[in-house]
Amino acid sequence: MKWISFLILIFLFLFSCTSFAADRWQFIVSNTSSDYSFDTQSIKYTNLPDSTIIDKSGILVNVKRVYSMEMKQHMITASAETTQSEDAQSRIANAAYAVDEDLYDITHNSFKKYSVYYYDKNNNLSHRQYYQTQPIVISPNSIEEKVFKAIAIYVKDHDEEIEARSKGLESL
Repeated sequence: MKWISFLILIFLFLFSCTSFAADRWQFIVSNTSSDYSFDTQSIKYTNLPDSTIIDKSGILVNVKRVYSMEMKQHMITASAETTQSEDAQSRIANAAYAVDEDLYDITHNSFKKYSVYYYDKNNNLSHRQYYQTQPIVISPNSIEEKVFKAIAIYVKDHDEEIEARSKGLESL
């Protein structure tokens, strides 16, 4: 009887750990090029300039793009047509997904892409690309709008948790 109780406790522990890990990435949308999801544990509000006061109009979040075979072929073709090195072309050919560090601006309906981490099928970091872009306005009915709306809904529903994480008080 002790063994059965012990085994039940072990199974409950293992199943609770698995379900917790699966909940981190929330699926948003899929199209012919990629599946999109966002990391619920990375969402934070920004701070007002020169301040520790939280600015809820800015949302920092990691967005994952898992490439379809069609998109991978497009990326390989595009890299071959440019003057990229063989090493760069190899990294592009082996990319399975990317994680973007994005800043969404609710007030201006736009976003900035800070950097992109590319990973291979074994979850190994291939390379990181930095962006120094101007804000990109989110077009109506675009993939970016669908991503933005899903994140905005999540933020609205989890405001206290995200505010605490933004202040560094993650142990709620």
